[in-house]
Amino acid sequence: MFLLLALLCVLVPVSAQASGLQIAGGRPDRAKRERPHRETPPRRGIYVGAQVRPGAAGIVDTFVPVVRGEYEVGGGITDRFTLGVAVGGTAYLGLDKGSFDANVVAHRFFGKGLFLRGAAGVASRVPAMASVPMVPGLGGALGLGYEFRVLDRVGLGLGVDYDLRVRMDGRMAQTWLFGLRFTGYLDKKNR
Repeated sequence: MFLLLALLCVLVPVSAQASGLQIAGGRPDRAKRERPHRETPPRRGIYVGAQVRPGAAGIVDTFVPVVRGEYEVGGGITDRFTLGVAVGGTAYLGLDKGSFDANVVAHRFFGKGLFLRGAAGVASRVPAMASVPMVPGLGGALGLGYEFRVLDRVGLGLGVDYDLRVRMDGRMAQTWLFGLRFTGYLDKKNR
């Protein structure tokens, strides 16, 4: 009896929609096509971006301030998912050395501008909690942020990232970064 009731709950709405009937509470097809604004801004096609992200890196029982600058080039697979490559550098204030970073970066957008950010790549030098010497590292970052549209094809993103790298000597390097990101979406096709 329960299986029959569940089957009816699935088949009746599907058959009603297929025959062109409107179910109570549903919107007609015309209202779906004539929305006054888009929920998700367009992100398909090529994009270029730049970001400046201050933060802190852990070393020997304390933290040092860092500033990371990156340039990013990629493509919008859909309006909600972008994939790109980011290259740049990290300055460790208080330490004499900096780092060159290269990452593959993905952004998954939700709604108008909320995004999750994931990155995987290499850094030429990173400090660790237990030692000051800088050693190359491999790893990535996870982040959360929000992109505001300044213009139709220009976005300003604010967010926070947690960067974790495994150094060549096996020690972990951790960095917290607060981001300011500018992105230009270059696809000029009308969608």
